[in-house]
Amino acid sequence: MEELKPKNERGRPIVYKEAFNEQVFEMALLGLTDVQMCNILGVSEPTFNAWKKDYPDFFKSLTQGKTEADGKVAKAMYNRALGVTVVEQALTRDGEVVDLKKELPSDTAAAKHWLANRQRALWANLGDTNITTTEPLIIIRTVKSE
Repeated sequence: MEELKPKNERGRPIVYKEAFNEQVFEMALLGLTDVQMCNILGVSEPTFNAWKKDYPDFFKSLTQGKTEADGKVAKAMYNRALGVTVVEQALTRDGEVVDLKKELPSDTAAAKHWLANRQRALWANLGDTNITTTEPLIIIRTVKSE
């Protein structure tokens, strides 16, 4: 398991550097959490949060990285839900490079996840298993014969 860097709780505080802007952007693109970024930068969460308030470019880089990463994932989920055609290149025996089209079928799990988040009232499983009806309920009981 990867060992995390200890927080800088004692000694000289780590000074903010403009280079951190690009670093947090790239870490956010990778999907790292704020806590993971703190560990990599060697700062405490309160320091990291203070930098978000004190340095607008730092905060902007962080949020842009997260937004861009979320957008890429959303696009991939959308494409996977609908199905997509991808083009791969292959080498023939003659040494010629050819394009091969590959159809990836729609993924119902991706579609359900997408709809559950986008149209929560219609698609999300909110744990309500009650059935509401205006029709009379008929219960049919079967008896196992021995």
